[in-house]
Amino acid sequence: MTDRDLSLTRRQAIGVAGAGGVAFLFAGCGSGTPGAVGTELAEAASATCVMTPAKTEGPFFVDEKLNRSDVRSQSDGSDVQPGTPLVLTMYVFDANGDCAPVPGAVVDLWHASASGQYSDVAQDGTSGRDWLRGYQVTDAEGKVTFVTIWPGWYPGRAVHIHFKVRAASSEFTSQMFFADAQNEAVFAGPAYRSRGNPSTTDGQDGILGGDADTLTLRPTGSATGYRADFSVGLAAGGTATPAPSAAPSPDTAVTAPLDSAKVVRTAAGRRQVRIRISPAEPVTLAARLTRNGNRIAGRKVTLVAGTHVVKLDLGSALRPGPARLTLKLADAAGNTQTIRRSLHVPTRRG
Repeated sequence: MTDRDLSLTRRQAIGVAGAGGVAFLFAGCGSGTPGAVGTELAEAASATCVMTPAKTEGPFFVDEKLNRSDVRSQSDGSDVQPGTPLVLTMYVFDANGDCAPVPGAVVDLWHASASGQYSDVAQDGTSGRDWLRGYQVTDAEGKVTFVTIWPGWYPGRAVHIHFKVRAASSEFTSQMFFADAQNEAVFAGPAYRSRGNPSTTDGQDGILGGDADTLTLRPTGSATGYRADFSVGLAAGGTATPAPSAAPSPDTAVTAPLDSAKVVRTAAGRRQVRIRISPAEPVTLAARLTRNGNRIAGRKVTLVAGTHVVKLDLGSALRPGPARLTLKLADAAGNTQTIRRSLHVPTRRG
């Protein structure tokens, strides 16, 4: 059998997803110097809470109970695994509670070594070893950070990292992936080059399937090390609150559907909120971004009928984390509408 992870049946996948996995923001780009491979990430994924696909735990999860951030070595500090350093910051949010941070959640992480082996797996000859495994507990901001290496590959699977989030009575398991072009660049390095490039690309991976937009990391950095962000939400069977739909009559309500609200990085590396809205009538839009009740950014504009993109620039000193976007709309007839969205601000590029 070439695929060493067990795929979910459709019924199992629906059941796991219904048990509470949602991606809050993006399989995103981290802070650091942009790598030489690939184009700069122009936009993060949609910033509203959406369901993310759960992925199989696979046969190689071992509950080692290792509370540590740096997972590169044995728990005694020996046998440091070779490979390109990767600092992975994960944010855990409550999709049923306005995407508020979830403190105290246990986040497990495990993945293959540069040579494509898992620790503590008899068939890999690694029984009793515990490198590239560990867990962290989320802080008040719902954040954990792991110091690890870029995973190696093995036949039948694209390059990936497993993770499990346990909070209260909920448990969610999925996987993070890497773009093929970045894998090829990293695997030219000394710890990987003897094995060549992965035998399975992202497009060929039967577990990733069509979920690359949600689950692909976009690390930034160079051969000396990369950084990446990844945000995950938890919900006990809940789903995201849909965008308010416009009322049918423009005489009694504002007719200005919100198409999207997202946090992006510009080509220059700045962070920006972009609001795409399509009023069917002239409206005044007052946009306000806040955190803990404090104003982060704001703008007031008058829009004619049509599709518009309204941008809010974010300061370079703004810390990553959750934020609240409030849109107040008013039309010429005096009708008003308020739309709220929970967003997440990624780390700024250093």
